[in-house]
Amino acid sequence: MLVRCVLLCLLLAGCGGNVTGPVPATPAPGTGQATPFGATERAFVELAIATDEQAVKLLAAGQAQAAHPALRQLARDAGAARRAEVAELRGLLTSAAVEYVDNHKGHDMPGMPTDAEITAVEAAGPGFDAQFVKLLRAHLDESAVVLRSAVRAVSDEPTRALASRMASDRTEFTRRLDAVVPV
Repeated sequence: MLVRCVLLCLLLAGCGGNVTGPVPATPAPGTGQATPFGATERAFVELAIATDEQAVKLLAAGQAQAAHPALRQLARDAGAARRAEVAELRGLLTSAAVEYVDNHKGHDMPGMPTDAEITAVEAAGPGFDAQFVKLLRAHLDESAVVLRSAVRAVSDEPTRALASRMASDRTEFTRRLDAVVPV
């Protein structure tokens, strides 16, 4: 329980956000719900949606503008993966009867490309690939940290399973990025 509370505090403190709207109650033991969707799950899912939606914008720019064909393909594949994640994350909220609230809109958090950063990389001209790789690597690295924490902290099994798949995804896309642009 302490780990869940610490994760929730870290997720929200990391960007100065506050959870708004009702937080689903954690069912009492023995109520038949084996894996509750509570405040920790909600904080993780809302953060992951916000981060993925910004990453989708960055990846769309990479798909359209990267000079290196393998980097364009990576951006295409990662963009499709992020869109699928957002759909699954939103599905978790729907299953828990929780409305999505973007508590992170406009925040500047590690690993979540801002609109200003995306605009800057789109205007980078010949320096596009280098700036894109820098932002993509930050997204992959920082979201991997959050995902590892989520896997340890969430109680809801479907949320934990998705966080685990997302963590594996980050590892795979980091490996692919390193193959295109050696560290």
